[in-house]
Amino acid sequence: MNSELELKILESLLSLMTLLIGVGISALAPRLKRIVSAHADGKQAQLASHVIDGLSTIAEAVVQEFNQKVVADAKKAGVFTPALAQSIKQDAVSAVISQAGPLAALGGQVIGDIPSLVSSLVEQAVAKHHIDTSGGGATSACPSAASGT
Repeated sequence: MNSELELKILESLLSLMTLLIGVGISALAPRLKRIVSAHADGKQAQLASHVIDGLSTIAEAVVQEFNQKVVADAKKAGVFTPALAQSIKQDAVSAVISQAGPLAALGGQVIGDIPSLVSSLVEQAVAKHHIDTSGGGATSACPSAASGT
Protein backbone atom coordinates (compact mmCIF):
# COMPACT_ATOMS: atom_id res chain seq x y z
CA MET A 1 0.00 0.00 0.00
CA ASN A 2 2.85 2.37 0.87
CA SER A 3 4.63 1.72 -2.42
CA GLU A 4 1.38 2.44 -4.27
CA LEU A 5 1.15 5.82 -2.59
CA GLU A 6 4.80 6.53 -3.39
CA LEU A 7 4.19 5.56 -7.02
CA LYS A 8 1.16 7.86 -7.28
CA ILE A 9 3.15 10.72 -5.74
CA LEU A 10 6.01 10.09 -8.17
CA GLU A 11 3.62 9.97 -11.14
CA SER A 12 2.02 13.24 -10.00
CA LEU A 13 5.39 14.92 -9.61
CA LEU A 14 6.52 13.69 -13.03
CA SER A 15 3.27 14.93 -14.55
CA LEU A 16 3.74 18.32 -12.95
CA MET A 17 7.37 18.49 -14.09
CA THR A 18 6.35 17.53 -17.62
CA LEU A 19 3.69 20.22 -17.63
CA LEU A 20 6.05 22.92 -16.33
CA ILE A 21 8.79 22.04 -18.78
CA GLY A 22 6.24 21.79 -21.55
CA VAL A 23 5.08 25.32 -20.87
CA GLY A 24 8.69 26.45 -21.26
CA ILE A 25 9.16 24.41 -24.41
CA SER A 26 5.90 25.69 -25.91
CA ALA A 27 7.66 28.99 -26.57
CA LEU A 28 10.41 27.17 -28.49
CA ALA A 29 8.89 27.14 -31.99
CA PRO A 30 8.06 30.87 -32.20
CA ARG A 31 11.45 31.83 -30.77
CA LEU A 32 13.23 29.47 -33.15
CA LYS A 33 11.34 31.07 -36.05
CA ARG A 34 12.41 34.55 -34.90
CA ILE A 35 16.04 33.46 -34.51
CA VAL A 36 16.08 31.89 -37.95
CA SER A 37 14.38 34.94 -39.45
CA ALA A 38 16.98 37.24 -37.89
CA HIS A 39 19.90 35.23 -39.29
CA ALA A 40 18.66 34.17 -42.70
CA ASP A 41 17.54 35.93 -45.81
CA GLY A 42 13.82 36.22 -46.48
CA LYS A 43 13.40 33.09 -48.60
CA GLN A 44 15.45 30.87 -46.28
CA ALA A 45 13.61 32.21 -43.24
CA GLN A 46 10.28 31.48 -44.89
CA LEU A 47 11.43 27.95 -45.79
CA ALA A 48 12.64 27.36 -42.24
CA SER A 49 9.32 28.58 -40.86
CA HIS A 50 7.40 26.18 -43.13
CA VAL A 51 9.70 23.30 -42.15
CA ILE A 52 9.20 24.01 -38.43
CA ASP A 53 5.42 24.27 -38.87
CA GLY A 54 5.30 21.01 -40.85
CA LEU A 55 7.48 19.12 -38.39
CA SER A 56 5.44 20.48 -35.48
CA THR A 57 2.20 19.24 -37.08
CA ILE A 58 3.69 15.80 -37.69
CA ALA A 59 5.07 15.65 -34.12
CA GLU A 60 1.64 16.43 -32.66
CA ALA A 61 0.00 13.70 -34.75
CA VAL A 62 2.66 11.15 -33.78
CA VAL A 63 2.39 11.99 -30.07
CA GLN A 64 -1.39 11.71 -30.15
CA GLU A 65 -1.14 8.33 -31.89
CA PHE A 66 1.49 7.06 -29.43
CA ASN A 67 -0.64 8.30 -26.51
CA GLN A 68 -3.63 6.32 -27.78
CA LYS A 69 -1.83 3.15 -28.83
CA VAL A 70 1.21 2.73 -26.59
CA VAL A 71 1.23 4.97 -23.54
CA ALA A 72 -2.35 4.43 -22.42
CA ASP A 73 -1.95 0.65 -22.59
CA ALA A 74 1.38 0.73 -20.73
CA LYS A 75 -0.08 2.90 -17.97
CA LYS A 76 -3.18 0.71 -17.67
CA ALA A 77 -0.94 -2.35 -17.35
CA GLY A 78 1.21 -0.53 -14.78
CA VAL A 79 4.40 -0.94 -16.81
CA PHE A 80 4.99 2.68 -17.80
CA THR A 81 8.47 3.51 -16.52
CA PRO A 82 10.96 6.29 -17.25
CA ALA A 83 12.97 3.81 -19.35
CA LEU A 84 9.87 2.93 -21.40
CA ALA A 85 9.04 6.63 -21.73
CA GLN A 86 12.53 7.33 -23.07
CA SER A 87 12.20 4.49 -25.55
CA ILE A 88 8.80 5.77 -26.68
CA LYS A 89 10.23 9.26 -27.13
CA GLN A 90 13.04 7.95 -29.33
CA ASP A 91 10.48 5.98 -31.36
CA ALA A 92 8.34 9.14 -31.69
CA VAL A 93 11.32 11.19 -32.91
CA SER A 94 12.19 8.47 -35.44
CA ALA A 95 8.55 8.30 -36.58
CA VAL A 96 8.36 12.07 -37.10
CA ILE A 97 11.59 12.12 -39.11
CA SER A 98 10.45 9.12 -41.14
CA GLN A 99 7.03 10.62 -41.87
CA ALA A 100 8.56 14.00 -42.71
CA GLY A 101 10.67 12.48 -45.52
CA PRO A 102 11.76 15.25 -47.90
CA LEU A 103 10.64 17.91 -45.42
CA ALA A 104 13.22 16.63 -42.93
CA ALA A 105 15.89 16.64 -45.64
CA LEU A 106 15.01 20.23 -46.56
CA GLY A 107 15.05 21.14 -42.88
CA GLY A 108 18.52 19.67 -42.54
CA GLN A 109 19.72 21.99 -45.31
CA VAL A 110 17.91 25.10 -44.09
CA ILE A 111 17.97 24.71 -40.30
CA GLY A 112 20.60 22.11 -39.47
CA ASP A 113 20.14 19.73 -36.53
CA ILE A 114 16.74 18.18 -37.34
CA PRO A 115 16.83 15.36 -34.72
CA SER A 116 17.27 17.88 -31.88
CA LEU A 117 14.54 20.10 -33.30
CA VAL A 118 12.18 17.14 -33.68
CA SER A 119 12.98 15.99 -30.13
CA SER A 120 11.99 19.43 -28.83
CA LEU A 121 8.84 19.47 -30.95
CA VAL A 122 7.87 16.03 -29.61
CA GLU A 123 8.35 17.28 -26.03
CA GLN A 124 6.27 20.35 -26.87
CA ALA A 125 3.48 18.12 -28.27
CA VAL A 126 3.63 15.92 -25.17
CA ALA A 127 3.25 18.96 -22.93
CA LYS A 128 0.33 20.17 -25.01
CA HIS A 129 -1.51 16.85 -24.98
CA HIS A 130 -0.54 15.62 -21.51
CA ILE A 131 -3.27 15.10 -18.93
CA ASP A 132 -2.62 13.04 -15.82
CA THR A 133 -4.14 9.56 -16.13
CA SER A 134 -5.67 9.78 -12.67
CA GLY A 135 -8.11 12.24 -14.27
CA GLY A 136 -8.97 9.68 -16.91
CA GLY A 137 -7.66 11.75 -19.81
CA ALA A 138 -4.80 11.53 -22.23
CA THR A 139 -1.34 10.44 -21.18
CA SER A 140 2.19 11.55 -21.86
CA ALA A 141 4.19 9.78 -24.55
CA CYS A 142 7.59 11.12 -23.57
CA PRO A 143 9.62 12.14 -20.59
CA SER A 144 10.44 15.78 -20.12
CA ALA A 145 13.83 17.29 -20.79
CA ALA A 146 14.51 17.41 -17.06
CA SER A 147 14.23 13.66 -16.72
CA GLY A 148 17.28 13.06 -18.85
CA THR A 149 16.11 13.40 -22.42
